[in-house]
Amino acid sequence: MTKGTIATNNNVIDSMADIVACLNTSDSIQRFLLDIHCILQKVTYADNFYVVLFKSNGELSFPYFHDVKDDIRAEDLEDIKFEQIKKTLTAYALEQKTICNFTDVEIKQLIESGALQVLGTVPQQWLCFPLNNRNHFLGAFIIQSYRRNDEYSGVIVDVLYTISHVISSALDAFNNQQALLEANQTMQDYQAELEKHVAARTQELQQSLEDLQHEVEKSEKLQAQLEYESLHDNLTNLANRKYLFKELSRLASKSERNKIEVYVLYLDLDDFKPINDEFGHKSGDLVLRTVAQRLTSEVRGYDLVARIGGDEFVVLLMEPLHFGVLDQLCQRLLRSIQQPIQLESEQVVNCGCSIGVAGNYTQQFTAENLLHQADQSLYAAKNKGKNQVHFAMSHEQ
Repeated sequence: MTKGTIATNNNVIDSMADIVACLNTSDSIQRFLLDIHCILQKVTYADNFYVVLFKSNGELSFPYFHDVKDDIRAEDLEDIKFEQIKKTLTAYALEQKTICNFTDVEIKQLIESGALQVLGTVPQQWLCFPLNNRNHFLGAFIIQSYRRNDEYSGVIVDVLYTISHVISSALDAFNNQQALLEANQTMQDYQAELEKHVAARTQELQQSLEDLQHEVEKSEKLQAQLEYESLHDNLTNLANRKYLFKELSRLASKSERNKIEVYVLYLDLDDFKPINDEFGHKSGDLVLRTVAQRLTSEVRGYDLVARIGGDEFVVLLMEPLHFGVLDQLCQRLLRSIQQPIQLESEQVVNCGCSIGVAGNYTQQFTAENLLHQADQSLYAAKNKGKNQVHFAMSHEQ
């Protein structure tokens, strides 16, 4: 889980709490929606935002409208019948009663097909989120961008969809609260009922926040698991090629500013294919897991061991080593891998490995070149025969 992701999730939680707080600070629907607009701008780009609601008589109301391109006032959009805007993008989305996410290309296609007649400037990306509460369709809120057609990612769309549920509940709560407050001016007998209703709605929203927090925590755990799996080999649990290349690239960037020594030990198993062919892939997987465990046990805890495909492994060493020490390590790895391996069938097999070694020797390097040198060194080791080591760097230290 990255710091940026955690910060985003925390911002969402804070936004939910802010929306609930608006219930007690807003004295009109316009001020309430203005506060929500400010909250949404903390989550994503939301300079262009408006809300459309259905009135009890079926007419439409636009209690809040803000657009940086088109000079339209919310007052000019009062008491509009649905038929008057039937061909607009807003009406089209209201009829869908679901999330709409259109790019400028899709909007132009709808215009060309005759389904739409867009009023004003065509946005680059247009999002509409339905406002539903207790099986009642209240209307929708719209966010649009004139800047880019990829302004809002899938993650942001999901976040805004979650926020739409809270806004729907908050709108319903706000409307009910306002009605009760107005009635309270003339009927003091309803005071107890008002307090009970507000408390119930507040408790419902608080429960929504707690449920959202639970879902965020589940999402964080899932994302952390997915990130781990994307960087590790699922058979041996070692780092994978992506992880190795990421670490090598980091060290390569560091080599531009500091003198560092990096060694890549490229290993390829000898006689692995016959084991796989004769005893099956399950036994082959057992051999690969055993080799991974032996490699890990022979190096230091901070050295990186990776499986980069098939029966190929890499050991990445990230500190200066005398050639003699490096050679001893390679020989120790050879001896360890050569030890017999007992299969589940009780049969015992043996395999060895060839090792190609490359190092930058304090020189600036790139991840691609160092891996290529190690690969070439492995090829040279293979040509010597089985269980051989070949060094691509200078031995003088």
